[in-house]
Amino acid sequence: MSGTARRLFFIITGTTRGLGRSLAAAALDQAGSRVVGFSRAAPFLKNDRQQNVSIDLNDTDAIAAAFDQIAVDRQENADLAHSVLINNAGVLDPIAPVADCDDRLLAENIRVNLTAPLLLTRHFFHFAKGLPGRKWIVNITSGASQAPYPGWAAYGAAKAGLDLATRTMALEFASIDPAFAVCAVAPGTVDTDMQARIRRCSHQQFPQVDKFIDLKANGGLTPPFQAARRLIKSLLAGRFENGGRYDLRTMHPA
Repeated sequence: MSGTARRLFFIITGTTRGLGRSLAAAALDQAGSRVVGFSRAAPFLKNDRQQNVSIDLNDTDAIAAAFDQIAVDRQENADLAHSVLINNAGVLDPIAPVADCDDRLLAENIRVNLTAPLLLTRHFFHFAKGLPGRKWIVNITSGASQAPYPGWAAYGAAKAGLDLATRTMALEFASIDPAFAVCAVAPGTVDTDMQARIRRCSHQQFPQVDKFIDLKANGGLTPPFQAARRLIKSLLAGRFENGGRYDLRTMHPA
């Protein structure tokens, strides 16, 4: 994605706080960029560069309508170079052995972490296919997709499913429309409200809680703005490939 000045369009989920908020800020720092957030915050349109569409991604029936609310003049986007969907929004709860979990929370975890990104990708494809330039879907994944964490069965299963869906969709896009590409990015242990939620767990809920308490105490958490800038810079520098899975901790800023 390197090159001269270009217009950039981003849709980022979960921009109210944490990594999503920092991703939106990092995207807005790019010249010629426009950012649409999908979050629970109130809707707004600011300076023709930033918009929020209010949506609860647990309500998957609302996703199609959310794309209809995006204020976009397709004629003005004739020089658009890149359109990007970042599926960042996620939930960790319930944190407990499956036998002790609430039915509703288990179902909501899979809806937000796996079902919603698949639906968002589907609707982004139809939204962006008429736009010029390259199109990217970036799925935020986790180390929990590759190793079991007792107490995180739903979260780990959803992220593992998202990893495989990423690889599958990459094959599909290569066949049906090579202008689209998709990758998965694990940001590492980022200092967000989710980490604070983990540290409040009991050992019965999450036996590995001490590991995360120590990470916070010893400065082992990455600031959200640092992870966000690294991700956006790596994406725009062309360091991601269709179908790839990346760990931001092993990538250097472009």
